Amino acid sequence: MKLSILLVSAMLIAGVFSQSQKATTNRPSLHQRKASFLQRSKPRQNPNSPLPQGKRVEYVYCDPRSPPNCVKNLNETFCLKDVDYPEKDIKYYIEYDPLVSKKHADVAAQSADNLVDGVTSLEEKHFDYSLYNGSPFSRGNWVGGDGYVCPSDVLYVRPKRALNVEGEWRVIVQDNYTQTQRFETCLFPGASCRTIAPCYRTKCVQKYIYQRMLSYDPCDVTKGLFIDIFKFPSTCSCHIPKRFY
Repeated sequence: MKLSILLVSAMLIAGVFSQSQKATTNRPSLHQRKASFLQRSKPRQNPNSPLPQGKRVEYVYCDPRSPPNCVKNLNETFCLKDVDYPEKDIKYYIEYDPLVSKKHADVAAQSADNLVDGVTSLEEKHFDYSLYNGSPFSRGNWVGGDGYVCPSDVLYVRPKRALNVEGEWRVIVQDNYTQTQRFETCLFPGASCRTIAPCYRTKCVQKYIYQRMLSYDPCDVTKGLFIDIFKFPSTCSCHIPKRFY
């Protein structure tokens, strides 16, 4: 009798242990929970993925080389506003990534006061190029308001999306971790420089700079947050070519 009771008890214990093992085995992995969290309301399977539930998940916008909805002009390489910005995903990954504070750095308060010698932010804000039209022989080349020799548009901004150096669009992390940039774009690229005689054959040239920014790939969520490289407009400079006599 005692032997029978022991055998029944052992079988019950083995059954409970087996069920516990199955429950543990069926528990979704961190990757599965992460993918489930990030899927949109209407996800579509990527046709290029060999697995039915592969790591690469296609959303409404998925081709990394295709311009996102925030791009209004095909020549644009960044977006300052983005109604489709994946704020929930970014918040999730910031919380998920223990090294995010080591990947991020920013000087939030940027202006001419700390980036341009001899010019205040108030002066730069009121530069006036309204009389200049790019022609070295026009009156506007010699008269006009205060400003740079090469008229430019200066912005201190926090881009939401940008085209990386490999031609793929990335989401830029702009949450509690901001990333501020100074963009200076020529208003008349290739035009002559203001207040300089036409005989010098000057021209305004656009300069760029490579910037490293904390980014997110909406077409491959498994990458998490990572550092990517972008090319941004930095300066509009006056170029004086070699003179020919």
